[in-house]
Amino acid sequence: MRSPVSATPLVHQIYAQGHGDKGSLKWSPVSAVVDALDDAFYATFQNVEPCGKPVLLALDVSGSMAGSMIAGSCISAREASAAMALITAATEPEHEIIAFSAAAGGHGGKWGGGESGITRVNLSPRMRLAEVIKRVEAIPMGGTDCALPMLWAARNKLDVSGFITYTDSETWAGNIHPAQALRQYRSESVGDAKAVVVGMTSNGFTLADPNDRGMMDVVGFDTSAPAMIANFVRE
Repeated sequence: MRSPVSATPLVHQIYAQGHGDKGSLKWSPVSAVVDALDDAFYATFQNVEPCGKPVLLALDVSGSMAGSMIAGSCISAREASAAMALITAATEPEHEIIAFSAAAGGHGGKWGGGESGITRVNLSPRMRLAEVIKRVEAIPMGGTDCALPMLWAARNKLDVSGFITYTDSETWAGNIHPAQALRQYRSESVGDAKAVVVGMTSNGFTLADPNDRGMMDVVGFDTSAPAMIANFVRE
């Protein structure tokens, strides 16, 4: 059974696209209904228990995020990660949301010319999900380097208790492995910082150091994931 938070974006997406995922049924979406489904999504925020600690939410903006679909739905990894960003903006009092991209094949990255980069994503809790997705889609794309959020936080001297990264099935490490980047961040900033990497469409991957109780990999994505992640960072 899907929780209200996860079910509402799925219903909204199916209705707004004007056709189902299976069969030939089609319809003309009514704007009032689309707005009502948006409102229902916002109403579910009260069901989310925040972790109550400073968190850095990092969204992979590589091109594959648009084509990787969450199992059993018509929602892409990009759309799902945008929904999670909106929930974080509405429920976590101390949060920073960024999009990250890395140089891939000599191109891509925030700054162009093959450089890796971070883009701050400023969201209002009342923004429409479609607007958030559009904003994320406009960010320059590159490869996937899940160490970038920790390196960026250390460089900017941010106090972060929990790094939460949403990607699809691509989680390769760049010049420094994410586990090493986290240890380096702890030594310089928050000594008990934790890190969670969510491979939303992955069949299997590992980035977390199995000997580090402050790191966790989430393979796939279901209704229990947000609460599990919040509990992990909180406790």
